[in-house]
Amino acid sequence: MPKSLSIDQIVNATLAGIENSQRKYEEWSGGYWLWEGPEYLITISVAENIANLGVSKYLTLEHSSAQTIEDAGARGKGRLPRGIREHGKVDILVWWATDTPRAIIEIKNQIYSKEQYNKDIRRIKEFLNRNAILSTIQFGLFAFYDSAYDGVLKTAEEKIQNKIEKIQKNVIEILGEKFRIDVKKNIHREDKDAWAAVCILIRAI
Repeated sequence: MPKSLSIDQIVNATLAGIENSQRKYEEWSGGYWLWEGPEYLITISVAENIANLGVSKYLTLEHSSAQTIEDAGARGKGRLPRGIREHGKVDILVWWATDTPRAIIEIKNQIYSKEQYNKDIRRIKEFLNRNAILSTIQFGLFAFYDSAYDGVLKTAEEKIQNKIEKIQKNVIEILGEKFRIDVKKNIHREDKDAWAAVCILIRAI
């Protein structure tokens, strides 16, 4: 049987993809940071990093939500929950080597309010909830880039850390008791500014 990627490998590749996006955009633009760049650059970089891990699997971008549920064996009877957004698309879909969906990855660039990501978290929740016993979907990732500058009362790192903690709290509230999360982050200091790659792993208990 082909060896599959570990969840840690996928999480680490996602973080590295965000970091690569920041460095590439800064180089290409002559110093601009990623928060001023397009979100799809992060998506492509994360996908490329996962694809380069060299283990049996494949992934797709902007994959149909309805088709994802179908391919995961989780369609069942009745209408899909609104949170899945049946006519929407998944940013990145990681597949098992058996050609069935394994993980949903949603990407965000520079979060300013919870309205930016509420639907993403609810969507991951509904994907994991849908016929969970039959579904091949194992976990979801909410990954994002953030940056900040030093203030009078707080350093850039403190601002980012506070935002991550606030997002983590909101995610827990949205998911409820049947899920658990793990947060992994890499915060980088540059002069009086800082930027971070963050990945929130979501799994059903």
